[in-house]
Amino acid sequence: MTSKTHLDCVVVGHNDVDFAMVERTLEKTRNHSAAYLDLQANSVPYQGQRTTYMSLFNHAVTEATGRDQDLHECDLPHLGTAYLASFLMRRGFSVEKINFFNKEKDAFKDILESVSTRMVAITTTLYVEHTPIKQVVDFVRAHSPETKIVVGGPHVYNLCETQAPESLDFIFKAIGADIYIFDSQGELTLSQVLEQLQGSGDLSRVPNLYFSKNGGDFESTPRQLERNDMNSEAVDWRLFDPADIVPTVQTRTARSCAFNCSFCRYPVTAGKLSLTEIGHIEDELDHFHSIGVKNVVFIDDTFNVPLPRFKDICRLMIKKRYGFEWYSFFRASNSDDEAIDLMVESGCKGVFLGIESADPDILKIMSKRADPDKYRYALKRFNEVGIASFASVIVGFPGETNETYQNTWRFLEEARPTFYRAEVYYHYTNVPVAKRSEEFGLKGAGYSWRHNTMDWVRAGELVRHMYANLEGPHVMPGYLFDFWALPYLTGKGFSIDQIKSFSAIAQQMLVRGFDSPNHDSGPEMARMRSIFAPA
Repeated sequence: MTSKTHLDCVVVGHNDVDFAMVERTLEKTRNHSAAYLDLQANSVPYQGQRTTYMSLFNHAVTEATGRDQDLHECDLPHLGTAYLASFLMRRGFSVEKINFFNKEKDAFKDILESVSTRMVAITTTLYVEHTPIKQVVDFVRAHSPETKIVVGGPHVYNLCETQAPESLDFIFKAIGADIYIFDSQGELTLSQVLEQLQGSGDLSRVPNLYFSKNGGDFESTPRQLERNDMNSEAVDWRLFDPADIVPTVQTRTARSCAFNCSFCRYPVTAGKLSLTEIGHIEDELDHFHSIGVKNVVFIDDTFNVPLPRFKDICRLMIKKRYGFEWYSFFRASNSDDEAIDLMVESGCKGVFLGIESADPDILKIMSKRADPDKYRYALKRFNEVGIASFASVIVGFPGETNETYQNTWRFLEEARPTFYRAEVYYHYTNVPVAKRSEEFGLKGAGYSWRHNTMDWVRAGELVRHMYANLEGPHVMPGYLFDFWALPYLTGKGFSIDQIKSFSAIAQQMLVRGFDSPNHDSGPEMARMRSIFAPA
């Protein structure tokens, strides 16, 4: 046999689990959890089985054009893999990245079988359960048994925060990786793991780890919070092939959030808000422009905070005449007319609004520091200037009643965002509102909960009612056809009007599918084909 060449690390992005398997798993929970209702609210019945919005979109486009474009939101450059790969490559390690596991299995298999790979790092940005991680682990074991497997990211962090040590050990063994990183950032820890694997292999010298020796119980190392610099450690996109970046790229200019909503722990785990300097942002945008990027997605949790900096970024894009179409999260309570005018001039095409509720009392319990009138005014302006808006709302938050729900309903009906989604409240037991459990009579966890004024069953009924009866905005579900589908699909040549028309028809199928999963979808598909038929 010829000797293998060497590679320090492969960083692996998202793995999209077969949707039919997800449905079979969640259907077993339908009598004691809102998880299956959430799946129904994110999918449509088509040709005898449930399917995602993006799969339906693919069917319609293929039937209309005769070309299967195999569209998937995870084709977007995975920012987590790019960030980790860049961080390691800056330190002299040899790295490959697998952006989207499902579509790059053959390339990944070739690497594992032809190159001596020291470590595989698996990100968990979009995961809420273990199956997709285990599938990647099993794949690596099958093709390169000697390679060490490291898992980190939000899902692992949440497990470490919420699970007892014996439960954590059981879960980690079930997933099957060798090493787990317990930090909200983790890239420095990952590089230290790789240094040890190159040398003595003494992982006990690396902080923020759970690791197993020879398949035994997992040991932990001391916590040492990472605070990596936003400027020096920004992604160096020049390290990657432009073909992997164009036409639509995700980036960030800040870490953490300036607010402390009671349903979220991110500001606690990520530390205080850290901002990238404008000069570094300009260098990055210059590179995007030079290689032909068309769409830029800013994933900062609060892109327009602080407001003067946000305006400066807009002015930069105007001055440099990049011509980008850009999308971002947006905090309506931190805006004014000048900001929206600058957004239009600089190329903004869509904003994600974390409305959550339009009831003042619920907003106070959420610690949102938001005013429904500010939401209303911002949406009025966005509708006037042609910026698409996506409003996310939570149904069933502690304190929610039928009356507070109606206030959110009326707001959506009057303010008319372009798209929206309504989600049954998901209760994390480590978020700030959990400290008020006794006050609200809050019991349970995840999608199985109740409190003094509502339970998951009633919240699910209200979501179904909203989707079936609210007029105005179109439902855009969260399962890989959410707000980020807008920049992805427009980058593929589709228009926002086409996406709106598709969503209106898909919503009818979704609603009918709550009660009639086997209905004839022929008429809807005929209408969808007309949306995408060549002129």
